[in-house]
Amino acid sequence: MGMHMQRRAVRFGLVGAGFIGRIHGLALQAVNRVFDEATPKAVARILVDADGDLAERQARQLGFETWGTDWRTALDQVDALIIAVPGFMHREIALAALAQGKHILCEKPVGRSAAEAEEIAEAARSSGVTNGVGFTYFRAPLIGHAMDLVDSGRIGSPVSFRGWHCEDYLADGAAPFSWRLDAELAGRCGALGDVGWHILAIARGLCGPIDSLNGLANTAYPVRPAANGVDRRTVENEDWASMLVRFGSGATGSIEASRIAHGRRMDIGFELVCSQGSLVFRGERSNELQLYLADDPVAEGGFRRILINTSHPHYSAFLPAPAHGLGFNDLKTIELHEFLMAIAEGRNLDPDLDESCRLARICEAVLHSSTTGMQVLAPEESHERVSA
Repeated sequence: MGMHMQRRAVRFGLVGAGFIGRIHGLALQAVNRVFDEATPKAVARILVDADGDLAERQARQLGFETWGTDWRTALDQVDALIIAVPGFMHREIALAALAQGKHILCEKPVGRSAAEAEEIAEAARSSGVTNGVGFTYFRAPLIGHAMDLVDSGRIGSPVSFRGWHCEDYLADGAAPFSWRLDAELAGRCGALGDVGWHILAIARGLCGPIDSLNGLANTAYPVRPAANGVDRRTVENEDWASMLVRFGSGATGSIEASRIAHGRRMDIGFELVCSQGSLVFRGERSNELQLYLADDPVAEGGFRRILINTSHPHYSAFLPAPAHGLGFNDLKTIELHEFLMAIAEGRNLDPDLDESCRLARICEAVLHSSTTGMQVLAPEESHERVSA
């Protein structure tokens, strides 16, 4: 009982009641039930959304103590803020929260540009609070196991990486123009910002920093119907992008991002070839990992299918039975648990806001390379790049 009384509580504000905001709201309740008392308790204090009716409805359903339409009013009531709104709102909200010493968990892509991500990250460093970025797929236990396998040296060192994140939410060329296609609101990175950040974070987690890249980007559907169904709007960022990369380790690879891949609903995946084996992961089968070991007997050689089980990170907190599997919402619960532990231990959640700067620079380097036809060296470092 004494330990229970000492359990630290962290009061959360959630800004944004849309798709990903709702997932965070569910995680704020689940994390207290799934994880034991070693994890600080998450208190769902206030949910904020510009749509007051939506804010109230979601807050009631998700168990928040209160709700509102102005995020500024939330800052005095919370210890930590989850920023789950479009990127054009990140800078103002994050800077205000950091100025008041609030921990922040910000959805990706952070801000609209590398410059905005850098400004937010610098403010976070100055404030000394815990910060992290919302990389849901990164939290999958079998992604964690893949990283552990690489770190252990059991399959040798990375040689080549082929990664992708392809979805089809804009595969219909007649789908209407939305804020995601407006550079003023979403930034100059389209598919790269929306889905590319996810596979880039995983690529760096497995293979380390990227030393150079050659990029190609394309807007397959450059004009779309406006929301009114009459006018036409020019699409201001890319539908598809790919890059050939060389990692600092010497490994090479390719990374693709697409928002126009018919039939691909959540196809984030990779094939990693190492000097003593290979790994294959597909996000639509995220409770499986394929492993090949080069030193297996010839008669038994081939990929083995690893099914998720309690030896993999965090799975045992949910259920004891192997192969029963976790879903997208569970990954957000894991993310929130890791964020709470980072707060308790006085460190950042990985990936953090500094990592967001590196990813934003890589994406802008892809656009620069695509425009100029030139290779970009040190794409993770800050450069002045201007590309159409």
